[in-house]
Amino acid sequence: MKYCLDCDWSQNAADEPSQRNRSQAAIDHHVETGHTIDSTESLVRPMTPDVDGEVFVRDLVPSRD
Repeated sequence: MKYCLDCDWSQNAADEPSQRNRSQAAIDHHVETGHTIDSTESLVRPMTPDVDGEVFVRDLVPSRD
């Protein structure tokens, strides 16, 4: 699956069976919008945990203790 980190755009194998065509669509979306594209092997878009961004980042960054 190819998906946009900035909007709801996505392409998966059910939408477009050809990996090449999905990649081209992702490139086209980036060129048209400037949005960031990511990909995953899953069939559904990954979900970000529903937590405050500051807490989320704090938990990802190693402590300096």
